[in-house]
Order: sequence, then C-alpha cells, then structure tokens
Amino acid sequence: MKKETLRIFAIYKKNIHLGNETATNKNDAIRKYLVASLYGNILKDLELLSLYSAKTAIKGTHFL
Repeated sequence: MKKETLRIFAIYKKNIHLGNETATNKNDAIRKYLVASLYGNILKDLELLSLYSAKTAIKGTHFL
C-alpha cells in the first residue's frame, strides 16, 4: 500500500482565506477544517459545502 503524502492546503469560502489545513487532498482538507471549526454538521449539506474551496499552499503559506 502506497503511503499518501500530507500537504498544506489553504481553505477559502467565497474566495476569502479562512485558514490552512494539512491533508492528503483538497476534499479531505475542507472536511478537516469544517470539523475543527465545529461546522461538521454542514458536511451533509452540499449547497453550503460548495461554498468552500481549497488550493495547495505554496511553501507552506497561502496565496490568492
């Protein structure tokens, strides 16, 4: 089994940077961010979830 590499992702909501999260992919990073922010209950609401996006952080820092 191949070990997946953890990367840092910048999390955005409506193009506003909210924070960074370490994960293996963008969807996992968004999920982890929402759970850590106590918004885990919206994981089932696809309309609200679609407001969030993630980009790979460059050199561990977010950029727009």
